[in-house]
Amino acid sequence: MSENLQLLQQLAQKPSVKAWFLEAFTQVHLRVTDTGEEFTILNRGSHAEVLSGFHASARKTKGLLAGLGFDPSGWYARQFTVPLQSQNIRNLVAVFSDDVVDIEEEYRIVSFLVEPLLKAALSMPLLQNATLLKFLKIDPFWQQALLDPQGNETQQLTAIFTHKQWLMIPGYHGRPKHRYLLTPEQIMAFQRRVHQAEQQDSLSEWLAAVRWFWNWRNSITVVP
Repeated sequence: MSENLQLLQQLAQKPSVKAWFLEAFTQVHLRVTDTGEEFTILNRGSHAEVLSGFHASARKTKGLLAGLGFDPSGWYARQFTVPLQSQNIRNLVAVFSDDVVDIEEEYRIVSFLVEPLLKAALSMPLLQNATLLKFLKIDPFWQQALLDPQGNETQQLTAIFTHKQWLMIPGYHGRPKHRYLLTPEQIMAFQRRVHQAEQQDSLSEWLAAVRWFWNWRNSITVVP
């Protein structure tokens, strides 16, 4: 067993880690860039399981969703991979050593997730379709940033839908209609709502999640 796998399995047993993970994620893929290792963290309902390598969850679409081939949970999970280094894992062990996550620590954790979460969402087939983007009221051009505990805009990026694909460009570029400023708490609220939709996994629940998303987006929007 590698040191990284051992550390991740130890982390998964801590009450604060389990609570944080189980309420927000179905599965997470980790890629350790300095060792080439890959891990999967699976939500087993009562506990989190860490496996070596990438694994797909056992859930399957059901009912009308299966017939339509509509599987946002699967699309999202397959694309959601978090790149990090071995030192980042050791840092996480230090963050959760007291089993309490304060504001600064939550910012450090979420800062790893912002780009992979966005990339996973924008890679879903329904967000690669210009007509569906209009139906979902998703701008084809916006800017966003993560707010640190002092209110500074970090991880600034510009998202543009062009030639049937999304580009995520570091920094602010152009003059979009909207800019989204997100706190770690708001990002985790979004992820918990996605997880709720994944758990129920019905067309009506996903449509309810879309309506929730519109209100949530309004709360983070500023005019650049």
